[in-house]
Amino acid sequence: MAALVVVSVSPASGRSDKEGRVQIFPGGATSTMYAAETAFWIGYGFAADPESDVGLDEDAPRFELDVDGSPVAMRTEVHTESGVPVRKSDVAEFPSGLPAGWHDFTGRWYDGGRLILSSRTAIQFVER
Repeated sequence: MAALVVVSVSPASGRSDKEGRVQIFPGGATSTMYAAETAFWIGYGFAADPESDVGLDEDAPRFELDVDGSPVAMRTEVHTESGVPVRKSDVAEFPSGLPAGWHDFTGRWYDGGRLILSSRTAIQFVER
């Protein structure tokens, strides 16, 4: 069993969560507006149970994202300690942002091949 973790830094760009992170986690602080044509990223991950000697099954936990009904390519990064996978992050980057208008974000979190959580959020992207 893996624990869900919040990713604080985009692996590709190195931006911190204060620099362009859009959160869609249920119950979290999701923005209802965001600047159009402005870079952002969405990322979540999983960590191995600290009591486990086996580590994280790299293929079992995953985060998937759809924007406006279409799947988004994710960048996956696996962190290991002593050769054992202990954390996996899935991040979608939008370096050019999205055009002005309403956009629908659907996130799905899986563990062990089962859907364990989902979220659907609409965010309005506005001209600066």
